[in-house]
Formats: sequence, structure tokens, C-alpha cells
Amino acid sequence: MKPQTEAVLILLGAVALVWLVVLPFYLALPDLVPAHLNAAGEVNRWGSKLEALALPLIFTFVLLATLPILLVAPIEWSEATVRGLAVFAAVGAFFALLQPLGLYLTAGDGPAFARLLDAGIGLLIATIGLGLPALVRTAPPQPICGFPSSAPVPDLETRVKGARIGGRAIAAHGGVVVLLALFGVASAWITAYLVGGLVVLGVFLCVYLKRTLEPRLPR
Repeated sequence: MKPQTEAVLILLGAVALVWLVVLPFYLALPDLVPAHLNAAGEVNRWGSKLEALALPLIFTFVLLATLPILLVAPIEWSEATVRGLAVFAAVGAFFALLQPLGLYLTAGDGPAFARLLDAGIGLLIATIGLGLPALVRTAPPQPICGFPSSAPVPDLETRVKGARIGGRAIAAHGGVVVLLALFGVASAWITAYLVGGLVVLGVFLCVYLKRTLEPRLPR
């Protein structure tokens, strides 16, 4: 099978799988579900269960909009490209399932729903971190962290090595978010750690990678 055909089937399969999972849970939801939570994880707005379909619909739109690009864009197709798209589809599918499955599993319990969402976001970040090397293999060559530099653009193996180091750090960060959620830490604190940690981690990794990988590049 051609890599392009395989990629299209992966994206279509991801969309079909999401809706096969979502619809039974959606039909089992009550008419009113938690639609918004405050910083303490308490429900401060209830809404129609139709709102539980927002993320699956966004996921479907993004993947279907990607298909024409895959068919006409001048992409250099390879197994690495297919793996990168598979990671993209898996992360998107996981994100799309968070809200409807979370609402069903927590039965409208605001704090429990907030903990489940926090844990799910942590798992999502960990998945992105672990899949980062595969995504980098499909991306066009660019300087480390995207910043202009007098050094030449790193070769593929150097970029993958940097992505592996950064990906493990991001995955560990996501794992800590999951642990905080499981131990019942307030959502406001988890959000602060999540956002602040990603900013600090991003700056640290860019500085570290530029200092450790860039000097090895010929000038």
C-alpha cells in the first residue's frame, strides 16, 4: 500500500473510531450536563448534552480538512511521514474523546469531571512528548526551536535527537499532571503548574539544545 493511501485511511479510520466510541456514550448522557467549571472544579453552568459533541466535531473538521492537503500537497511520502500523521490522529482522537467520555464516567460530578479532564490533559501532553520524534521526522528542516542562527540547519538525526530529549521532558511533565490530578490537587493549581511548567520547560529545552547540539554542527 502506498504511504499516501495509508495516511488517508488512518485519518478516516480515526474519525470513524471516534464517532463509534462517542455516540453510545452520548446517547446515554442526561439532557443537562456540566458545561463549565470554576477554578475549584465546581459546576457553574449546565448546558445541553449537545455541547459534549463540540470536541469530536472539531476533531472531525480538522482531519477532513487535512485530507485534501494530503492529496494535493507536494509531500515527500515515507513511513516516517505516515507515523507522524498516525501520532497526530491519535492525539487528536484522545482529545476529542475527553469531554463526552468524561461526562459519562463522572455522571455530572463536577470535581470528579475536573480531575478526569486534568488527568486526560496530562496523558495528552505525555503522548505528544513521546510522539515528538516521529512528528519531527515528518517536518521540514528548520533551526533548533525555530530560532534563526548562524549555524546550518541540523540534519535529521540531530533534530530527532533533540526531539527525543525534549519529548521525554514533556512526557514527564504530563505524567506529573496526571499524578496531581489523581491525588486530588485543585484544578487551579494544576492549570498553573501545567502552563507555567510548559513555558519554563520550553525555554530551558531550547537553551539546552542550542548549547549542546548546535556547537557540533559545522559552520
